[in-house]
Order: sequence, then structure tokens, then C-alpha cells
Amino acid sequence: MSRAETDVQVEQVEDQPLHWYVVAAYMLAVIAGFALAVWFTVAWYSNCEDSGKTGTATSYAGDSMRNTLCHSGHGAAGLLVPGGWVLGLALATFALLRWGGGGVRLLLLILLILTPAALPAVAYGGLGRSGTSCTGERLTAYRAWADEGSKGKPPYDCRTF
Repeated sequence: MSRAETDVQVEQVEDQPLHWYVVAAYMLAVIAGFALAVWFTVAWYSNCEDSGKTGTATSYAGDSMRNTLCHSGHGAAGLLVPGGWVLGLALATFALLRWGGGGVRLLLLILLILTPAALPAVAYGGLGRSGTSCTGERLTAYRAWADEGSKGKPPYDCRTF
């Protein structure tokens, strides 16, 4: 086999055309990721808006990290969710542009195409964990206050965590 024939074979393996189902999966991942990013961003900001209203139950403690994230920089932490979608879109597009067939490349393409939906979910999950704990001495003091009949002002705002 000559060098020219070997070069042609290598080019043919690396230059396989994109099939319709690869492009369809890419578009589905991008649209689903965008929908999730919008949904999670709206949920984050609407939950942050509820924290300042009197008489409403919030899903996070007033002295939690989530309260800080909601009120610092006007809730700029919520931009992590759409930022995750943009990063996922860039990774999926890069994978699509580097498409060339083969088992390893197909696995890489599948993993990268999942990122437009997975990264916003991970970002929202991380933000959600920011308001789920009132731990250590604060939780002990709050539970002692609750066990004594909840009279007076609570030592910490740990009613939800």
C-alpha cells in the first residue's frame, strides 16, 4: 500500500459526514438545555424575591449563604445557571465541529452534547445547596430555643434549612 493510499484512508475515516441524527441530538440538547436554564433561573430569582417579604415562608434561612447570594450583587449568583448553558453550548458545538466518527469520538460527542442541559442543572443544584443548612452551633442554639417553647426572638433564623 502506497503512502498516498494510506493518506486517503485516514482522511476518509476522519472526515465522515454528520448524520441527521447527530445534528438532531445536538439541537435537542441545546433547546432542552436552554429551557432548563430559563426554568432554573426564573426559579432562583423568584425564590430570592420572596425572602424580603414579611409573613411569607421562604425556602431558606435568613442567615444562610443563600440569603447572602440572593442579596449580594442583586442575585448575580443566579447568572451561573445561564452561564452553565452557554459553556455547555460551546462544548457541544466544539464536539460537533470536531466530529469524525469512531467509537471514542462518538462517546465524547454524546458526553459533550449532554452538557447544555447538565451544566445548568449542576449550577442550580449548587445554588440550591447554599440554603439548605443551618449547622453547628447555630442549629444547636435554634433547636434549644425551639425545645424551650419558642418564646422570644430566635437566636438564629434556622426555621427552614
